[in-house]
Amino acid sequence: MKIRILPVLVAGVMAASAFLSSCLGNDYGDIEYPSESSIKSFSVGTLHQTFYGKDSKGNDSVYVDTVSYADVPFTIDQINRRIYNKDSLPKEVDITRVVTSISADNAVYYEKNGKDTIWSSADSLDFTNNITLKVMAYSKIQNNFVFGEPYTVTLNVHKLNPDSLVWKHFGDKKFENNSILTEQKAIYNNEEIYVFGKTANGEFKVNKASVTRGNITSDWEEVAINTTDVNIYSATALNGKIYYIANDELYTLENQGTKVGNLTGLTNILCVSNNYLMVYKKAENEIVSIDSEGNELSEGKSKFVSGYDLKERLSAISTPSLHNSSLWRTIVMTNDNDGTVETDTTANVFSYISSDTEWVKYQPNNPTTCPNQENISMISYDGKLFAYGEKFDYFYSSTDNGLNWKKEEEYMLFPDKQKESSISLETYRNGGSYSTVSEENGNKGSFIWFIWQDGSMTRACLNRLLPKE
Repeated sequence: MKIRILPVLVAGVMAASAFLSSCLGNDYGDIEYPSESSIKSFSVGTLHQTFYGKDSKGNDSVYVDTVSYADVPFTIDQINRRIYNKDSLPKEVDITRVVTSISADNAVYYEKNGKDTIWSSADSLDFTNNITLKVMAYSKIQNNFVFGEPYTVTLNVHKLNPDSLVWKHFGDKKFENNSILTEQKAIYNNEEIYVFGKTANGEFKVNKASVTRGNITSDWEEVAINTTDVNIYSATALNGKIYYIANDELYTLENQGTKVGNLTGLTNILCVSNNYLMVYKKAENEIVSIDSEGNELSEGKSKFVSGYDLKERLSAISTPSLHNSSLWRTIVMTNDNDGTVETDTTANVFSYISSDTEWVKYQPNNPTTCPNQENISMISYDGKLFAYGEKFDYFYSSTDNGLNWKKEEEYMLFPDKQKESSISLETYRNGGSYSTVSEENGNKGSFIWFIWQDGSMTRACLNRLLPKE
């Protein structure tokens, strides 16, 4: 039952508050804290936040504005006397001058300049370090006004922006037998990364390593294979198996290489679309759909764009249409090939919808096209398409299936563009080959993996997509 305190008595208590000692520092052996010393609600108000953008001339611009965070929920742990926000505030929020709203049984105090100071809603508090709040109440046992058990208040703020990349390099992981690959392609399958590659003398290699929650959990292991004339860029995962093209035929990696079906004249595998392999036939310059048993489907056949081919290194993504899940759209980005000349300034991007019979090439649409880059790669990550070349200067993102591209200049940055790092991925590539693959694994984390010519690896992950415990 709460005690009603008369206004006159309250005024007297406040005037004498400087002479009252905290219950933690008095001479009583066993203290019973009064029940009327609880904080019932806690929130913060409008905070100052730094924003980064561009001015009217396109130059980098930094400005500070105010944002209300009154709706951010705070947990009040009455047993352990802790107050905190589970969802961290953005990294750029200033927590050195925070105005709070507090509801409590009685008057609330905090420490200021080493002294207990009564709190008011106009006070600006510094939450760089935890703050202690105490509520004053009447103690029948002590027959006096004392402080209740103190609360520790923590204002959690992201150390990194949730949309910024977190990088980690694994320099001690090398391919088995110290192999150096001059060409390579990486694929992700069931928490394993497979790398198909060739050495300088043309020797074909397959290595695999296990990855879990953003860490490499096994050393590279060389996978034995007895097939020859392999197109390393054709390696693709479907239903837990690894497929590839060798001698113009379809194989799986099982049993050191097992032929699948009897089809011939196959050149490359683009990707998986609607649970089928999209396979390129150079002689006919067409793409066909093949099931996991090596059977060509009567539907799903399409002509590729005249003057271009898909025999070499490429990146391909296929996803169901948002407005009709029975339709699949496939986007292909190619490197230098037939039809590309040195004067081309934009990357070659091709599109296909499963209801059509022909592919289309996106026409240059400057300044929203993706620039042409050496050994360009395209991946799907965090619901977008991202492209980058072997110089690793900038990510280019697309949210409309590769039609328009945006240069990422705020958070989605390579290490040397981030403020806290000056290391370039070119240092790890060291002029050699590289491959890259996207792993989106739910609560286990979503990562972009880069594999270098010697088997060392670097991975990136958006801060908000790091593994959840």
